[in-house]
Amino acid sequence: MGLKMGLILGLALLMLSPLAALSQPEEEWNRTFGGPGHEVGGPIQETKDGGYVLTGMTESYGAGNGDVWLLKTDSNGTKLWDLAFGGTGIDVGESVREMEDGGYIISGYTTSYGAGGKDVWLINTDPEGKSEWNRTLGGRGDDVGSSVLEAKGGGYIILGCTNSYGIGKGDVWLAKVDSKGAEEWNRTFGGPDDDEGMAIVETKDGGYAIVGRTYSYGSGAYDAWFIKTDSDGIKEWDQTFGGVGKDCGCSVQEIDDGYIVTGFTNSYGAGDFDVWLVKVDPKGKEEWNRTFGTPVGDFGNSIQETEDGGYIIAGCISSEGTRASPDDALLIKIDPDGNEMWQKIFGGDEIQSGISVLQTSDGDYIISGFSNRRGAGGFDFWMAKVTEK
Repeated sequence: MGLKMGLILGLALLMLSPLAALSQPEEEWNRTFGGPGHEVGGPIQETKDGGYVLTGMTESYGAGNGDVWLLKTDSNGTKLWDLAFGGTGIDVGESVREMEDGGYIISGYTTSYGAGGKDVWLINTDPEGKSEWNRTLGGRGDDVGSSVLEAKGGGYIILGCTNSYGIGKGDVWLAKVDSKGAEEWNRTFGGPDDDEGMAIVETKDGGYAIVGRTYSYGSGAYDAWFIKTDSDGIKEWDQTFGGVGKDCGCSVQEIDDGYIVTGFTNSYGAGDFDVWLVKVDPKGKEEWNRTFGTPVGDFGNSIQETEDGGYIIAGCISSEGTRASPDDALLIKIDPDGNEMWQKIFGGDEIQSGISVLQTSDGDYIISGFSNRRGAGGFDFWMAKVTEK
């Protein structure tokens, strides 16, 4: 019996226990979207009308080898419309937000336009997804926008990684642009080696909380890095978390008494890599950390605090032990003290990856990502609704 099938069988037997049977959630529906080529990505946001918007990259539609894809669904995951943006190169959407005016802002990267190999690409659309303007940010090196926020004072905040600026091989990059995409300021954070920003939230004090990973600081191969800035992007403090192995922060949320971070670690836990959950106080001090997963590689990609004060995490399982080679999507429910309540695996004999998770307005959960199960061809965007019974 292969490793993956043995793992699935073991989990299936576990689910037969009375406790597991009571706690297991049910899949209400799932959807895939795509054409004959590959569609990968899947960052998602619930929209004001109760539907969802996703972005990523499409090879099936558009003008180039890969284009930014924006897809809108209703509350049941039925596609309402989709649009592709790009040129003759590779263009990828990494983050999407609905704006106050009902339009959308996308950040990612482009090799079709700009000054370097990859440049940060910012696309502003109307409520129907039609581009109103787009801007590139970057220099001669590779620059990627991994996350975007609409700033409370107007304009947008973009987080990513730059090889064009800063002092290292790659630095965390934070930039502010106005409502038309003109740069107002940018900041870099890093040391002599590679450092990457992966997720950002605007904090209650008007500043920003950033998580990612650093090769420049910490105690291991690379460590999770937490940076807190003020509203102008000036660093107030930073902390590294990790051990002698590889540790990364992939998603962050501010909570009432600090912050909660998910990512992955092979410094701690029982598997090759494990999903990692770290509770941080308002000044960046670690209060506790937990690991979750299976006997193979497990990676946390997205976290949200839930209505009951606990947390929901989306990620993936990889028998190859790398985040870039997913086998199954993984959804884990955690109580307020960091204890696992249940986990659900999606995938079967095919490949799925969980990129984002959110709790919906009706209290259920939406997980999104990409899959080659039951789609139109290659990989497709994928989303599923899960309910606790």
